[in-house]
Amino acid sequence: MERVTVRGLNVRETETGDYDKIITLVTAEYGKMTVTAKGVKSLKNKNMPACQPFAYSNYVLKKSKKFWYVEEAETIEIFYGLREDLDKFSLAAYICDVLCDVSIENAPDPEMLRLTLNSLYATANRGREELSKIKAAFEIRAAATIGFLPVLSECDMCGCDVKADVYLDVMNGRLLCPDCKPRAEKEEAMIEGTARLYFIITLPVLMAMRYIISCPQEKLLGFSLSEDDMYILSKVCEAYLINHLEHTFTTLEFYKSILI
Repeated sequence: MERVTVRGLNVRETETGDYDKIITLVTAEYGKMTVTAKGVKSLKNKNMPACQPFAYSNYVLKKSKKFWYVEEAETIEIFYGLREDLDKFSLAAYICDVLCDVSIENAPDPEMLRLTLNSLYATANRGREELSKIKAAFEIRAAATIGFLPVLSECDMCGCDVKADVYLDVMNGRLLCPDCKPRAEKEEAMIEGTARLYFIITLPVLMAMRYIISCPQEKLLGFSLSEDDMYILSKVCEAYLINHLEHTFTTLEFYKSILI
């Protein structure tokens, strides 16, 4: 019987029977794995803590026929703060849904897993007033990490340096200065079925986006914006990630609904 030891984050679960679960792990060694966890709904089960939502743990998995089962599990981080506040819990659920969506079996992405873990830690341990900042930073850094890196250095059409408000062409991942945007829209209108989505962003928002994409992960939240600029950043980063993934998430819609 095959056995492996992995370090992974529980990003999704489905209850099966009275005491069992099927959990989805995103692991550093094997990417996404679907695993059966027997008896873990019982408080007496030694593996129960490591099989809770958002648990980051060491797992010993055994394979029987085509299926993996949890044999042993030891928690590394539980992120207790996520369970104390519905806003935090729902944001964490959305972050984990994004990780689950972009992860692939037998294709580990340590950078994306690390980004998720850092974002969960910040969500659990920082104040509720910083949730929008955490969410926006996660979204645009996630987009860049999985291959949708926007080009934010200059206007894509004329090459001018950006020193004032500018447009982000979401679908093409580029900047357009006010002079070039009408020409870009005209060119795209000539191509049937071309989707267009533009956001005007201020220079502080642009600088924050550049910082988030290029900074070391441990300094991801090391920027500050005014309330108005933070609102713009939040809208832009969400739209950028969701449009490039080409679908939204029920957890995202729930998170936004409880903030109203």
